[in-house]
Order: sequence, then C-alpha cells, then structure tokens
Amino acid sequence: MERFQGLIGIVIILMIAFLFSNNKKNINYRLVGSGLLLQLSIGFLILKIPAVTSFFQLLGRGMGKIEQFARAGAAFVYSGVAATTPTGVTDFANGGFVFAFNVTATIILVCVLVALFYHFGIMQKIVAVVAKAMNFIMRVSGAEALSNVASAFVGQVEAQIMIRPYLATMTKSEILASMSGSLACIAGGILIVYANMGAQAGMDLAPKLITASLMAAPGALVIAKIVFPETEVSQTMGKVTLEVKSQYSNTIDAITHGAGDGFKLAMNVIAMLIGFIALIAMIDWCMLSIGHLFNPNLDLSLNYLFGKLFYPMAWAMGIPTADIQNAATLLGQKLTINEFVAFKSLTSKVVPIVTEKGLLIVSIAICGFANFSSVGMLIGGISELAPNRRKDLAELGLKALLCGTLASYLSASIAGILIG
Repeated sequence: MERFQGLIGIVIILMIAFLFSNNKKNINYRLVGSGLLLQLSIGFLILKIPAVTSFFQLLGRGMGKIEQFARAGAAFVYSGVAATTPTGVTDFANGGFVFAFNVTATIILVCVLVALFYHFGIMQKIVAVVAKAMNFIMRVSGAEALSNVASAFVGQVEAQIMIRPYLATMTKSEILASMSGSLACIAGGILIVYANMGAQAGMDLAPKLITASLMAAPGALVIAKIVFPETEVSQTMGKVTLEVKSQYSNTIDAITHGAGDGFKLAMNVIAMLIGFIALIAMIDWCMLSIGHLFNPNLDLSLNYLFGKLFYPMAWAMGIPTADIQNAATLLGQKLTINEFVAFKSLTSKVVPIVTEKGLLIVSIAICGFANFSSVGMLIGGISELAPNRRKDLAELGLKALLCGTLASYLSASIAGILIG
C-alpha cells in the first residue's frame, strides 16, 4: 500500500492546480496527460532501467570529477589556509574542506564550461533537440518548450535569454509556463554543488537531482497549463527555432566572462546563506522565548512549524513514516527560505532523512528554485529582457511559485511510486 501512497499526492497536487485554475473549461487534458506520461517515462527510464541508471550514475561520478577539477583552482588560491578533514586539520590544498571555498570554485568552473558550450553553440543545439521532442509530445508552443528545457541546464534568467526574441509577444499562459519551468528546475552549476554536498555526507544525490531537473520541465508545463490554460494564439505554436548567437568575441572572452559570472553567482549564494541562516537563528530565538512564556517545555522554532504545516503533503507524496516529520521541515525550508538552506540541512544531517525512499522523494521535491526570493529575482531578470511585460510578470509571480512548487512535488510523488 505504501508504494502507491504517492498516488494520493498526485491527485492532491492536480486538484490544487485545478482549484487555482483561472479557466477550468479550457484545460487541455491531452497536454496534461502527455506531460504526465512524459514525466513518468523519464522517471521510469532513469530509476528502473539498469542501463540508463548506470549511465546517470556515471554522469554523477563525472559531476564529482568537476568538483575535483574546481578544487585544483581553489587549492592554488587558498593554499596555506587551514581546513578540516575527517581526521583532523590540514592545508586546504591537501584535501581540506571549507564550504565557501569549495562551493565558490565549483560554481565558477561550471559557469566557465557553460559559457564555452554557449560560445561554441553546443548548449543551443542540446536545448533545441530536447525542446523539439517535448514540443512534439506535448503540443506546447516552441517558446515554452525551449524555456523549460533550457531551465534544466542553465539558470533562471539564462533560460529566458534563449527565448528573448519572443518574450515581448508571448501570451500570458506562455509567460507563466516559462516562469514555472525556471522555478521548478535547477541550474546545472547549482545541481553539481548539491550533489557534491551530498557526496561529502556519503549520499549519492547526483542521479536523484538529475532526475528531478529533467522531470520538472514537463511537470511545470502540466501544472502551468492547468492553472492558466492557453486561450490566445501563440506565435511559436508548432515550431521550435533557436538562433541565439554567442555574446563572446572568442574563447578567452567566454572563459573570462564565465568566471566573472560564476564568481558573482557564488558570492550571491554565500551572501544569501549568511543572511537567511542568521535571520533564521534570530527568529528561532524569538519563537523559543515566546514558547517558553506559555510552557517551559514548548520549544518553538521554524523547523517545528514547518514540520507541522507540511506534514500532510510529505505524507501524501509517499515519504516513509520515519521521515515524514523531517521531510516536512525540509519542504518548508525550501519554499519559504530557499533550496540551498534545505539541502544544507539535509546533507549536514541537521534534519536527517534515514530511508532511501525518503531521501529520493525529498531530494526531488526540494530540487528547484521555487521560493519567494527566487520569484523576485526572476521577475527582475525577465523585466530587463522585456520591459513591456513587467506588469504581467508581477501578476503571475505567485502563480509561478505555486506551479513550480507543485511541479517538483509531482515529480517526487511519481518517483516515489516507481521506487516502491
């Protein structure tokens, strides 16, 4: 029975999307059905077919290699800095671990690689091929398919750059679908950081996170098209064309810009972690003090609150009983704070998940950018690309947050059913 508990989660998720729909009569059920089937197929291939599973495990080990290559650059810069290891303290260059240094180096290297792939047209070709397949299966517009597929590889705003020529004239339904995909998926560089955070704690997160990001692309379209069905005529319906030229003058220019962008992103991640974790500590202290006024044994905290609020959804997604409370806490952290804090809590085992099935479902459920701060960044980023859509973006922001969150939960529920 526990194996199919996730079916309850799928029904609840689709019901929530239906309840928030602005035009229930015009929901395209063929699109919804084909999107769910595509999600299921992706999950089945990765999780149940040994050859495909082995390939993604190999890909995961390759992601670990990227962290090792990044360390080589960081070791040169930070050589001489004392760092901890499982056996004591050593020079960072000799294998020590400092969170800020390791994370910064990995993000910078991945951004350099993405810039190179972009400069040589490799990224555009990959996105275009996958988008054409999704467009054929789900019958969504070309702009929606391109944006959502790109979100599985690059960051939120970078994915929108891929469809920049269409942003000014896209329908509201397309805009919501595009925003939802950006919030449901996660950038490749950040995905590698989370996988390596898990590796430090003895968790094999890489295949799970890759599964999450790939399943989220069709999932976001499914939820977005329920919440805001298409009623207008799209200029890119039935066609997928991607002609994004490199903004770099040569290979060296691509490397330097990639490194610079990576550093800015890494510093933003570090700043967010310091700010949010410090704020959480302050809020927890206030809540603990208030709780003790009423009952000396009432240890109120944000984690306690999240554990209660998100408990029903964690149960419905099929998370084993032993992990439901902690899983609910992580779901709350991811949505209201950000996914980085949730993954830090998971991998540092501050909020531990003890079962393999629980780890799979939680990893997929929190693998995405859907949180309040990301909505602000996404609206700001797209507004710079298409200033005439600022009003529409502001109106659709919270809907996109809902769609991105439900898309991740949908993928997690499906994965939980598949793994049994």
